Amino acid sequence: MSEKKRLYRVTIRYLRQVQQYEVFEVEAADLRDALIAAAERFGDVLTESADLIEIRATNPAE
Repeated sequence: MSEKKRLYRVTIRYLRQVQQYEVFEVEAADLRDALIAAAERFGDVLTESADLIEIRATNPAE
């Protein structure tokens, strides 16, 4: 039986010449898996210049 996955919204703040945000969604079984999925999508620019990452369930009541 497969585990039900939830949708998580990821917001990453980073600095190039000005402060910018990258926002995307990942599907994961839990917050830990959402963190891993988000980390796998980081590009080198985000890895080098990100200073804030927020991950939240898009519908926590489910």
